[in-house]
Order: sequence, then structure tokens, then C-alpha cells
Amino acid sequence: MNEPNRMEYDALTRQLERMRAMQYAYNRKFFILLLVSVVGSAVLLLLGKPAGLILVCFGLVTAGMTASFFLHFCDFARVHARALEARINHLLGRPVLIASELEADYFYPHGSRKLSGFSFERPVGFFSVFTLHFSAVWAALVLWAGARLLEELPIRVGWQLFLGWAAWVAANVAYLNWWFAHSGAERREAAALEAAYGLDPGSLSGPGANRLDSHR
Repeated sequence: MNEPNRMEYDALTRQLERMRAMQYAYNRKFFILLLVSVVGSAVLLLLGKPAGLILVCFGLVTAGMTASFFLHFCDFARVHARALEARINHLLGRPVLIASELEADYFYPHGSRKLSGFSFERPVGFFSVFTLHFSAVWAALVLWAGARLLEELPIRVGWQLFLGWAAWVAANVAYLNWWFAHSGAERREAAALEAAYGLDPGSLSGPGANRLDSHR
């Protein structure tokens, strides 16, 4: 390895460390949010105050949006780390770094169509099932809070709150579906990285996106 390649290797490994640290940091934020949302909702439900019950209904939707925000940062770091590993493997002349390959097999495929953490290409994968599990937990908490509110508030106010909540859910789900399934953000990031690191177009997001042996 000549000196320019050695300098590039050093810069790439430092950036790879940064991307992995970013990925782990947002994973940690994600799981802390899940814990806090469930514990906080349980406390508000046990207190039974109308304001707290309303906060549970609307707040858990925001918690879901925030969890998706953390996951989209994880995906950003994951795609970048994958490109860095591909370039480093090219400099080393063999596939030394394979963490991205393992992630694609263990979590969900790179560039797969998904809604937040649910992968349509791997619906029975643990990450997809985990997403459905927590969605069911949050839904149960919202139903519990909603039932308590119907007992506490006049019917007209209850229906107004329900319609406002349904609109809030619909707006958030519509945006998440657009971002993860139709915005093309991950594909644009992959294309920019392919151009920057001299990888074959489509090697990070095309049909062979789970193979890193296609780089130049």
C-alpha cells in the first residue's frame, strides 16, 4: 500500500468509526425512548387525569415519529458505513470488513422498502416483528386512555378529540410512508457515496445491493 492509499485508509477508518458511533448512539436513543414512553404512559394512565390521558393518546404518536427519526439516522449511518467498508476492502484487496453484510442478513436488506422499522421484504424478521410488537403495545395504551377519556368527558368533546387524534395519526403515518418508501433519500445517499468512493453505480442500492464485491 503506497503512502496516498495509506492516508486514505486512515481517513476512511476514522470516518467509519464515526459512523458506527453515530449508529450505536441513535440505537441507544431509540431503545431509551421506547422504555420512557411505556413507563410514562403507564404512570399517566394510573393517575387517570384527563389531561394526562390526552397526552398519552397524542404523545405516543409523537413517540412513534421520534423513534422513526432515530431509525432514519441509524439508516444514514448504516449506508455510509457500508460504502466506507466497501472502499476499505478495495484498498486491502479482500473483504476484511463484512459488518454491513451481516447487518443486511440479520436485520433487514439494504435499500429494502420499509415503514419505519417494518421491512416489507422481511416482514417476519425480528426487527419487523419488534416494530409490530411495540406498535401493538402503544395502540393498547392509547385504547386504554381513550376508553378512560370517554368515561370522563362529554361525548361531543370525546368525539372531537378522537377526530383530532385520527387526523394526527393519519398525517404522521402518511409522512413516514412517503419518507421511507417513496422519498428516495436512502438511494440518493447511496448514489452520492458510490460517486465519492468510486463504487459501481447501484452497488449500494441496486439489485445486488447486498454484495460488496462489485466495487471497482
